[in-house]
Amino acid sequence: MDTQAIIAADSSLLQQVKQGDHTAFNQLYKLFAKDVFSRIKYLVHDQQIAEELHQDIFLKIWEKRASLNCDVPIRSIVMRNTKSIAIDYYRKAARDQKLKEHLIHTATELYDHLEELIDFKETNAALQSAITKLPPQRLKIFTMCKLEGHSYEQAANEYGVSLSTIKDHMAKAMKSIKEDMVALHPEMLLLLVASTVLL
Repeated sequence: MDTQAIIAADSSLLQQVKQGDHTAFNQLYKLFAKDVFSRIKYLVHDQQIAEELHQDIFLKIWEKRASLNCDVPIRSIVMRNTKSIAIDYYRKAARDQKLKEHLIHTATELYDHLEELIDFKETNAALQSAITKLPPQRLKIFTMCKLEGHSYEQAANEYGVSLSTIKDHMAKAMKSIKEDMVALHPEMLLLLVASTVLL
C-alpha cells in the first residue's frame, strides 16, 4: 500500500471512529494496542501501571473522538496520546510521594544513567540549585568526582576517607539531585526515561 492509500485508509477509519463507530474503534485498537503497550511499558518500567495507562490511552481517544483530526495519520494521534498520558502520569508521580517512591524504585536502572543524560557542566539554574543544596562535604566530593572528573580513589585520598565513604556520598548526592530535579520539574522524570528511547 502506497503512502496516499495509507493516508486515505487512516482518514476513513478516523472518520468512522469520530462518528462513534465501535467496530472502527476496535479495529484501531487492534492495529496499535501492541505498539502502544510496548512503548508505555518501556516508559514507566512497570507492568501493572503500563496496563492501566494502556487502557487510558485508548479511552482518551474514544472520549475525545469528536475532535479527531482525520487528516493526521492514526499512528501520530495514538503516539501523541501515549506521550500525553505518560506526562500526566509523571506529573502525578511528582506530587504523590508514595507513587514517586514506587516509580523511583522500579526505575532505578534508568535513574542510574542520569549522569549520561544531563551534562552537569551546563549552567542550568534548576540543576545548579539542586547541586548547591548538597551538604558541604558531599558537595565538595560531588564537585571533585562529577564536575572535575577525578576518580573516587583520588577523592578518598584528598579527603582522607575510605573509598566506600566516597561511594556513599556520591550515591546520596545523585539521589538528592534526582529527587530535587523531579520535584521542581515533573516532566524531568519523563525525559530521563524517554531519552533512553530517543537516543
